[in-house]
Amino acid sequence: MAPGDEIELIGRARAGEQAAQDRLYREFFAESRSIRSLLNREISEPADREDVLHDAFLSLLRSGAEFRGDARLGTFVYRVVQIAILQKRRSDRARREHQMVRLTYDFQGEERERELAVEDYHYEQTDADATARKLYELVPEPLRTAIRLRVSEELSYEEIAVRTAAPINTVSTRIFKARSLLSRLLNGDMLNGDRPVSGGKKGGAFA
Repeated sequence: MAPGDEIELIGRARAGEQAAQDRLYREFFAESRSIRSLLNREISEPADREDVLHDAFLSLLRSGAEFRGDARLGTFVYRVVQIAILQKRRSDRARREHQMVRLTYDFQGEERERELAVEDYHYEQTDADATARKLYELVPEPLRTAIRLRVSEELSYEEIAVRTAAPINTVSTRIFKARSLLSRLLNGDMLNGDRPVSGGKKGGAFA
């Protein structure tokens, strides 16, 4: 792909064109040998690799950094994935250090957040599950089942493929699209009827 075509592709993807987003993700993330090699080298768990890949892609779409074509798009993407890996390591380290869980829950029709010590988390799982169910209702099938199995039941991509009788690439795509939809909703679109959702990353089951 010529540099001009790469600039056009990333521009269309950032503008929200679904076909451009699918192509960008497939060619420069999911099917890139250099990206897969990086993830295999740096991330031990296969499911975590897919999560980092999706997070990196969403970060690229939201980024204000302009891609001018000075380097190849593959090199640009590689750096974005490296940053996503570093962010995951920092997040994992912070969780280990603080051992706290942040939950989003509904109280008399109002969304609230609270933090709990990790040893108390299992007592509050009902609240987290209720919040997750509300979010799942916003996602159409078959995306809903894929994201529910990944987040709530913590199944691996391979296990979800077996459970849903779908190829693992299809499972990965469904989870990616569900994450993208929920990300848009949680960052300013309408979450519940006409009630706006405040910006920023939410805690709880989808944190």
